[in-house]
Amino acid sequence: MPASSQLDQAFWEENGYVIIRDVVSPKNIKYALKTIWEFSGMDSNDPETWNSPHPHLHFVDIFQHQALWNNRQSPRIHRAFAEIWRTEKLWVGFGPTSINLPTRQALLKRWQLHWDMSLKQPFDFGVAGVLYLTDTTENQGALTLVPGFHNYIEEWLDSLPLDANPTEQDLHSLGSKPIAANAGDLIIWHKFLPHGASPNTTNTPRLVQYIGMSPVSSTIWPGDCYQDARDCRIKAWQERRAGFDGDRLEKESQMGQTAALSSLGRKLLGLDCWGEPDSCTKMVE
Repeated sequence: MPASSQLDQAFWEENGYVIIRDVVSPKNIKYALKTIWEFSGMDSNDPETWNSPHPHLHFVDIFQHQALWNNRQSPRIHRAFAEIWRTEKLWVGFGPTSINLPTRQALLKRWQLHWDMSLKQPFDFGVAGVLYLTDTTENQGALTLVPGFHNYIEEWLDSLPLDANPTEQDLHSLGSKPIAANAGDLIIWHKFLPHGASPNTTNTPRLVQYIGMSPVSSTIWPGDCYQDARDCRIKAWQERRAGFDGDRLEKESQMGQTAALSSLGRKLLGLDCWGEPDSCTKMVE
């Protein structure tokens, strides 16, 4: 079965995001939740332990754990990204996880939206994704974005004064919308959409795993650059590293085992190839 329907495709074209339902099993969700809470140092059943150095949005430094890879190598998640990119030959990103804690602020302010890209034109197509691990209502720290903005981002940028900083504008005024969804649902959005987390005004934390995929292409990774990128990714998986920011070590590097991969997971990592000629000749011990 396809990961999305023709109606989903039409919705995607108009709104720039899509919700793919039930992409991972309840067992995988339970394992991911248990792992994230353990690495966070907080007790899911004790609100007194819910604290963070950041205002309510707590990113958990875990990137290569088996629980995360179980979700990344979901065939339905791969098919969803493959439909959008129009190719199955994808690499998966090492996205983190986060806990959006209930806010205790007396005066609640909306959190600013942002882009995960340069706003220098021309733009390259790209997408991002988030897997909800808890049932999430609109006011429970849901992903917030501006639907349809990918269709007029250039026009909007051109309308700003020459000295205006796009990231400092009131992006919520463009029509921001919090996206409610259930545990196990994947939201994929066009990177042209301003987006961000929102304050959680309920009594229940919201947990998510960020999952993105992009094509493996000789135009993106030409020649030796492809092999260097592949070697870096495989090393990050083997040694349980973040795989960026100087290949930094994390808590998980000192504990646990290297995640087991399915045949699909091996391709999404880069350990096995999708069939590019002469690109997978160097084996990593």
